[in-house]
Amino acid sequence: MAHNIGVNDMNNFTYANPTKIQFGRGVIAQLGDELTRLGASKVLLVYGGGSIKSNGVYDAVVAQLAASGIAFAEHGGVQGNPVLCHARDGVAKARAENVDLILAVGGGSVVDESKAIALGAASDTDVWEFFAKREAPQTALPVVAVLTLPATGSEMNGIAVLSNEETDEKNALVCPPLLNPKASFLDPETTFSLSARQTAFACTDILSHLMEGYLTTAAGHLPVQDGMIEGVAKATMESMAAIRENPADYDARAAFMWSATLAWSGICQAGIPAWGMPCHALEMPLSAVYDIAHGAGLSIIIPAWMRVVGAKHEPRILRFGRCVLGLEAPGSIDAVADALTDYYRSIGSPVSCTEAGIEPDIDRLTALASAAFQQRGMTDYTEPIIRDIYLRAL
Repeated sequence: MAHNIGVNDMNNFTYANPTKIQFGRGVIAQLGDELTRLGASKVLLVYGGGSIKSNGVYDAVVAQLAASGIAFAEHGGVQGNPVLCHARDGVAKARAENVDLILAVGGGSVVDESKAIALGAASDTDVWEFFAKREAPQTALPVVAVLTLPATGSEMNGIAVLSNEETDEKNALVCPPLLNPKASFLDPETTFSLSARQTAFACTDILSHLMEGYLTTAAGHLPVQDGMIEGVAKATMESMAAIRENPADYDARAAFMWSATLAWSGICQAGIPAWGMPCHALEMPLSAVYDIAHGAGLSIIIPAWMRVVGAKHEPRILRFGRCVLGLEAPGSIDAVADALTDYYRSIGSPVSCTEAGIEPDIDRLTALASAAFQQRGMTDYTEPIIRDIYLRAL
């Protein structure tokens, strides 16, 4: 089948990714050498609720630090939606301990907060000023990541997300290459202990990163980007199915982990013209106010978004239905939204606020999302449209 590609279908772009990836079984054994190469003498070890202490990752990391003569201070307790007060505590600890590197051990939330701490510790400016876009970051401590929950892609990008629990704002800061980890260690075996629920929410997160640019661009067929995004999306879904059958399937866990990293590393989106992230702008208030998993919020929002504003993106949505969801003849946006809803439900991710146990304050969510769209320069998302999407998500 021939395709006519317009002269404006693919943007000029510059792509540079400074993050070094160490991928595979046992790569944590190379952590000490990498930290030594980076000149680390004392690190702040940042982690979440403590699962790394039960699955052996903490011991492996600490052994590497000890063997390399690198001192460390600890900052545990990062939440699934990392919050400003905890990040500020981490900044204070990093300064007091005089660390020269932030070592993130955990999932994307841990990596995101570590990036915020790295910014705050290297500056006299309160870290929220950067996330509120009132100050531009100039410097940061280096970050190294040991990933244990693949979902956000934060291990290979210059993006961090932080919630201000005082204002219910959840903002993303995009600042490559400053916020890119210097190195990230990805051992699929560290993900074997993830629950089915955690893996399902990770799956929806990965897919959302691939879908935003793919669905919202007005471009016609983009041979490279479309093929990459469709391929990574299908690999994610195939590996998700295999993991559900056998959570200790190394090949499936490896494919899932690498898909998560690729999905939001920027390489899949490079050159896609005029795309936006409306579903993330809509979801962030949901997880900020109600503290649900980001992936769970996305599986609630995306089908509702399709039903309300999908007509603007109909060719791309129908293509997604055919090329990713496997619909022979989608026919309508609702058919694709129905198929996507069925998929999310099949892996155990909620598709409505009711299923997630939320009784949302629509007015509050609409106000927060409206401010987020304004900040992103997406003025076509008016409050009535935003409200309608949230109502469809009930």
